[in-house]
Amino acid sequence: RVVLVDDHPAILDAISAAVRAAPDLALAGTARSLDDARSLIAGPRGVTPDVVISDVQLAGEAEGLRLLEAVEPGGPAVLLLSSFDQPPLIRTAFERGAAGYLLKTSEVSEILDAIRTVAGGGTAFSASMLRTIRSAPRRPSDREIEVLTLVCGGASNDEIGARLGVTEKTVESHLRRLFDRYGVLSRTELAVLALREGWVTEKARP
Repeated sequence: RVVLVDDHPAILDAISAAVRAAPDLALAGTARSLDDARSLIAGPRGVTPDVVISDVQLAGEAEGLRLLEAVEPGGPAVLLLSSFDQPPLIRTAFERGAAGYLLKTSEVSEILDAIRTVAGGGTAFSASMLRTIRSAPRRPSDREIEVLTLVCGGASNDEIGARLGVTEKTVESHLRRLFDRYGVLSRTELAVLALREGWVTEKARP
């Protein structure tokens, strides 16, 4: 039993059709947002999928990663599908418990095979992705992503503090840790890194 989560109708329809056509798979439901996915998996509708396949980016945010945190231990395997292959993103998916990670350029047959693999308790990370995970820098925390998004939008420390409801000193602490962790020397370098690695998207910038 498979639940599909994607905010692109064409992709959702294509994978849904492929799952329905597979004799050994059943489509348990579809969702186009994180909230819909949560209610579908854990809500009163009683859907109990074996596998959830979700886009990483929903409405311009990395909601697929948050979906991983919403799945209870012993719950369905989560297979992430994405247009993005940045190493920190793949590493974060792996560390948060994703059973696999596929690019949207994958053939439908590859996606169906990955669903079968994770449903059977296996994982669907390619050998190259596993090598990437070992060498990738760690993705910033959700709070650090909020800070980075505002930095990329040109906000000052006091403006960031006001937006996030924290002190300017707290913002400075976040930035100092980010500078040290990623070996950058300026806000500009940090912003370039955040955009290049996909931690902040152009769409998400204020």
